Amino acid sequence: MAFPTLSYTDADGQHDVILDRPSTSIGRLPDQDVVLRDQCVSRQHATIIRENDVYSVVDRNSSHGTYLNGVRVQRAPLHPGDLLQLGSLEGPRLQFHFHEVSRGEPTSQIGLVSSLRFPINEFPFIDGKELPAAREMEQLNWLLSAARQLNAGGAIEEILTTLLQLTLQLTGVERGFVFLREAGEMKLARGLNAEGKIVEQDSTISRRAMQRAIESDAKFSISDTLTDDKASAWASVMVNKIRSIYCIPLRKRDANGQHTELLGLLYLDSQIGAGNLSEVDHQLLDTISTEAAALLQNALLAEAEYRSRRAREELEVAARIHSGLMSITMPVIPFAVVKARSIPCYEIGGDFFDAVALDDCVCVAIADVSGKGIPAAIVAATMQGIIHAQLLSGQNLAEIAALLNQFLYTRNVGKYATMVLLKLFPDGSVEYMNCGHIQPLLIHDTGVKWLEESSLIVGLLPDATYASARCTLKPGERILLATDGLVEAENSDGDPFGDQRLSEVAPHQDMNQILDLVARFQANNEAQDDCTLVEVRYNGAREQSLVEAT
Repeated sequence: MAFPTLSYTDADGQHDVILDRPSTSIGRLPDQDVVLRDQCVSRQHATIIRENDVYSVVDRNSSHGTYLNGVRVQRAPLHPGDLLQLGSLEGPRLQFHFHEVSRGEPTSQIGLVSSLRFPINEFPFIDGKELPAAREMEQLNWLLSAARQLNAGGAIEEILTTLLQLTLQLTGVERGFVFLREAGEMKLARGLNAEGKIVEQDSTISRRAMQRAIESDAKFSISDTLTDDKASAWASVMVNKIRSIYCIPLRKRDANGQHTELLGLLYLDSQIGAGNLSEVDHQLLDTISTEAAALLQNALLAEAEYRSRRAREELEVAARIHSGLMSITMPVIPFAVVKARSIPCYEIGGDFFDAVALDDCVCVAIADVSGKGIPAAIVAATMQGIIHAQLLSGQNLAEIAALLNQFLYTRNVGKYATMVLLKLFPDGSVEYMNCGHIQPLLIHDTGVKWLEESSLIVGLLPDATYASARCTLKPGERILLATDGLVEAENSDGDPFGDQRLSEVAPHQDMNQILDLVARFQANNEAQDDCTLVEVRYNGAREQSLVEAT
């Protein structure tokens, strides 16, 4: 039976995929039949299906669509010469061919056959050398079979397993290992013996042979260690009675096909007897290893892209949750206006604020968890929940701080936090507690005043004690609560915005105007910390106002 093909070109060259299955999947995930690493291609983008010898393309709810001959389609039949484009009219191009290809023929996806440099029906050559017909045609058939087996593996584990199975079969040795390079070290990724059973890393492996292969940037092999003067002096080889060794570096290839960075190493050895590989066997071993490295490179890139995409998606979800937690609807109270705004330096941050109206007062909180990003945001969200519940229950400020201190310290999360908790009453009296945070700034008619009373940071010391302080506001006076991301914001010269500048501009600017000034001061410099500002304005016991939240 014969089948049509789907052809496309990427950084690794020309590929022809035989459409010999009921369906052929296309997308960015490494488990797809056709893996395309273009950003406009969805993880599971489209499928080619066969129904009664009629082939159709079906879009799988992709983000940016599937185009057939320039027209976006959801499902459409394919005809000879049709052009598929994924993601946009500028996206990857795949052409549907109906010049039929038999199942038994190799595709060009792996490139093994092209490396042999001869048509299948002509006398075989490898690297320009003529081969005796009978023996070497058997090797050729083996190579074509190997190409199909390697090409069938999409995931990294499948590629490594197939590589080991093929090379063990070719060399006849007892065991094989593939090491992958991680953080500059060779770590075992897969091991098999001649019976196909998984082998864990073994101390009898010749590390010196591996090092020789890496340093020489070429295959290192010893057919018989007993007759090799250098190898016979290697204690580990002699003690473990290793007779034959084959070590082949697996390297990345650039767009020009040149070997570059080291991916890993194929290691084969045997204790049974000396190796007996012909020159052609060695060439086949090199070819299989080279092309397996190319497939491995593609699989590693696809897996890295998949993991990166998953991480971005999870971060987007976390950012939406964090944004929801920060989108607080401030309570409406008759004697004050409370405004707040938080700007994370990453997608999510460790700053937060909250406000709760009780029967006799309005409660306000601002906090800054150590660190940045997701770890700080997780602790911040937990702290916010605890503070909100404690304020609603009417707990006093010192008890709330002590509870948070014990919680962070005993959980051993490696995080601490600074914070200010504040209660404003209808008569203008204020109770506040500063736990290692930037001092609250009181703005009144005649100037500004830093509220200096402070307690310890929460989460550092198990026996820390906390105490609140008091002050009184007159109608029209306000208190600003800021995190250090505001005062430590730097301009292009590396100068911070600073406490002094904040105290100078605060009497003449409201919360949003202050944040705008900080943004202009910082200009194009990347923010180094989260920035949060809370403004509490006292309007007087008899004045009604609407509370704003931005």
